[in-house]
Amino acid sequence: MSRVRLSTVHVSRAGAVALALAALVAHRPVARAACADGTTFPAGGYVVGQPPVPVLQNWTPGVFTGTVGSLFIPDASTFEHNDPAQPLTGGGHNWVFDQGSTLCKVTDLGPAGGVATAWGLPPSNATECVILPIIKGGRVTNIGDIPGQGDVITPTCDPSKLSQPGVPNPANTYGNQLGCSISHGVATTPQNATSYLFVAGIKGGLFSIPLNNVTNPVVGGQAGKVSGPQNYYSHIPEGQKLTNAIVSKDGQFAIATSVRRLQTVFACLNPLGDPGDPSLPINPSFFVPPASTVPCMAIGNNALQVDLTDVWGSDNQPYFGGQRVVNAFGGVPGGTSNVAWPQCIWKNNGSKSLLDAFQNNRQGGCGNALPDFGFSSANIVQPSGSASHGDYIYMGPVGGTAVQFKLTVDPFSGQTQYAFRTYVTGLSLTTGIGVADDLKSVIFYNDPSAIGAAAQEALTKVPLCEDM
Repeated sequence: MSRVRLSTVHVSRAGAVALALAALVAHRPVARAACADGTTFPAGGYVVGQPPVPVLQNWTPGVFTGTVGSLFIPDASTFEHNDPAQPLTGGGHNWVFDQGSTLCKVTDLGPAGGVATAWGLPPSNATECVILPIIKGGRVTNIGDIPGQGDVITPTCDPSKLSQPGVPNPANTYGNQLGCSISHGVATTPQNATSYLFVAGIKGGLFSIPLNNVTNPVVGGQAGKVSGPQNYYSHIPEGQKLTNAIVSKDGQFAIATSVRRLQTVFACLNPLGDPGDPSLPINPSFFVPPASTVPCMAIGNNALQVDLTDVWGSDNQPYFGGQRVVNAFGGVPGGTSNVAWPQCIWKNNGSKSLLDAFQNNRQGGCGNALPDFGFSSANIVQPSGSASHGDYIYMGPVGGTAVQFKLTVDPFSGQTQYAFRTYVTGLSLTTGIGVADDLKSVIFYNDPSAIGAAAQEALTKVPLCEDM
């Protein structure tokens, strides 16, 4: 049975590769449009050592250690510590996955009422930093696990898009249905909606953490969103040494993997609860369920010797990067075949539906992920850092060059197409990437020491240009 299945994958892969290479768009844009800060993207990309990146470490030197990325999370703040004598926050904060201290919401440093000129790490505390528990035998035995690479979603609600009894609204989406279910139909924005961090700890497992704005903020106090109670997805077996967590943009799936030579990909269905069919009204009794009740299982393998970085694209596809390439389910993501995500979860193992597969723990339906030629065509070899922002993905492979990809979905085949360009050259060993919307920049985290030396992470800040 497995032999038949593998041969089917082989045939599908051959056709898919031909389609991918024919459809792939690999170019630099003819017109040089404005970047987020009003500048223009240079021909050939940014180069460390040339303006506006005169040196590798041009942002917050001597603070971070072995950083595996950062996330900009919108919140209701205006000034750091709610104090007009401190810098603007840009409507949110950056949460940095530092492996020396831990995951923390960094403090904006700089002139009063101006844009931040540096970041600072706050004193370790339970509301602005995340330290995970150590779990053995289903019990918390200690505290002290540091999250690896993580992800975040902020489900928002536009009530005008909701379906009404007997009147489906085609403008409604799964993500909006989830956001409105959480808020019970109250309109929300990224600044005031609850954000959910998804993180994994090598001594525990997969967790989600709600982030909400500080109640009754005061001058000198905490600004923006702070951590809430941690939720543990206990249906993933213990001892998997999970380090990477990503979540789909619509909140339907969360995925966890490990850098410790474990190829298994674990997925959880509706990690924040099932919002129901978007063509139907929201459930007035909806609540975000305890993570212990959420179904999770092994749905396939990343097929990498070491999985260094995961990222979820705007095409609703998970990508796995490491030794030695970027892999995706089906090889060419998307489409309607049985090996494509997410139908691969249930169409290859006798399940009647996605929910049926999870309810009956029918594992491994997606098999092995395959090399994605959209990334290998851009010479992405052993990426160690990645980030997703809108329709774009940033990859930092070995060799000091970072590449930017734009993802689009073909309206006929449903498969993903890629445009890419060299974004910056002259980096060191990239350990992580983050998009800082408040700074209108992309931050590349580098480890010149190559050993994760304390406070030696070199942060390279370059303008954010998404004009392909």
